[in-house]
Amino acid sequence: MEELIKIVESNAKAIAALTSDIQEMKRDRDVMYSLMRDLTQNQSRIYEVMQNQDNRQQQLTDQQRQLSNQQQQLSNQQQQLIEIIKTMADKS
Repeated sequence: MEELIKIVESNAKAIAALTSDIQEMKRDRDVMYSLMRDLTQNQSRIYEVMQNQDNRQQQLTDQQRQLSNQQQQLSNQQQQLIEIIKTMADKS
């Protein structure tokens, strides 16, 4: 009988240890899912920032192109004015 009591006590301790391990595994799993969720959210934010950066870079490139075109137009107008002034100077 005493041996049976020891076996029952041993089994009870083993069950308690397993229950504790299972609870710890559940907590670890919950932490892992939480970390995965946070990682996914942060990755999403990074992709949004990258997209915004690409869009902004495209805007800057477009603005530079427009400025370059405007500078070319101004240069052409200056050249035309110089030609007009030269023509007027030659006539006087």
